[in-house]
Amino acid sequence: MNGKKLVSLLLAGVVAGSILVTSTTTAERVVAQTPMEAATEYFDAYIARDAEGMMFYSKDTNYLDEKSREEGYVKDFKTNPTTGYEIVESKQINSNEVQFNVVQKYAGQSYEQSPPLPFKVFKSESGWKVLVEPLEINTLTGEVTKGTPIHALQYMDN
Repeated sequence: MNGKKLVSLLLAGVVAGSILVTSTTTAERVVAQTPMEAATEYFDAYIARDAEGMMFYSKDTNYLDEKSREEGYVKDFKTNPTTGYEIVESKQINSNEVQFNVVQKYAGQSYEQSPPLPFKVFKSESGWKVLVEPLEINTLTGEVTKGTPIHALQYMDN
């Protein structure tokens, strides 16, 4: 009889612990009320290597679905270690869009930081979101141009 009570008590503790962890994790994500809040939450999640946070505060046109998006972010954390960022400029486009130029700082790369990269922040039904679009950076000239989405890239063997 005591064995059954112990198992029930342990299961109750596991369930309560799961609820606590879930509610704590969910409570940390607050819908962005301003464009700057969306941008800082997104880039803070990027620096923290928090794929879920990045996904919560953005829309990313590089990926076709959420699964490949999360996998892409996790891979990017390993191959492209971003250590910091600075929002160097913001410009109101209209009441539903703001353009931010962001310099990203890197570790272990041949270059220490990016040129200013353009990111739009837009008002969605679920708060402000960062629009992540494919960009190509010429590391010699610093020129930034529109890139090809990751899902559309084709790799060829030589």
